[in-house]
Amino acid sequence: FSCIFPTLPVASYYVIILTGDGMDNKESVQNIEELKKEEKNFENVDYEIIWEGQPNGLLDRFLNLLHLNFTVYQITKDELIIKEGFFRRHTNTSELYTLKDPDLIESIIQRQLGVGNLYVTVDTHSSPGSVGRRIVLKNIKEPERVRKILRDAIEDDVMERKITYFDKV
Repeated sequence: FSCIFPTLPVASYYVIILTGDGMDNKESVQNIEELKKEEKNFENVDYEIIWEGQPNGLLDRFLNLLHLNFTVYQITKDELIIKEGFFRRHTNTSELYTLKDPDLIESIIQRQLGVGNLYVTVDTHSSPGSVGRRIVLKNIKEPERVRKILRDAIEDDVMERKITYFDKV
């Protein structure tokens, strides 16, 4: 139907299909209303964002004033999301249960500005290319608090999925 009626919303496709099946009007109206509710529920997916931030170094603060900082970091209950770019938006998501050991590194200048870099190791054996890869969240405000939030979110996701780790000694 999209090639015939390209501007009609999804619910309209179902109107055409339902009215052609010989159903009485009450049933078709109820079905249409149910489909509209399902469509709204699908569009309004809630990610339960635990923390959201942007790089906040010296240059980043200047870019924030000009509204030109297009990098956003998000921690949800089961993912770490990094969105970068303006013309070409790149979203990198990592499942929290695959992450390990959030580390915080702060230079002298970063400590003066109250920011730091968070490094997280990807520890998954499902894709050999990503084992040991490090994800960097650059120039994060209140880095100690964010590191603790990320560590707790990783631990909660691992416990929820009932995953056990065996470290090599």
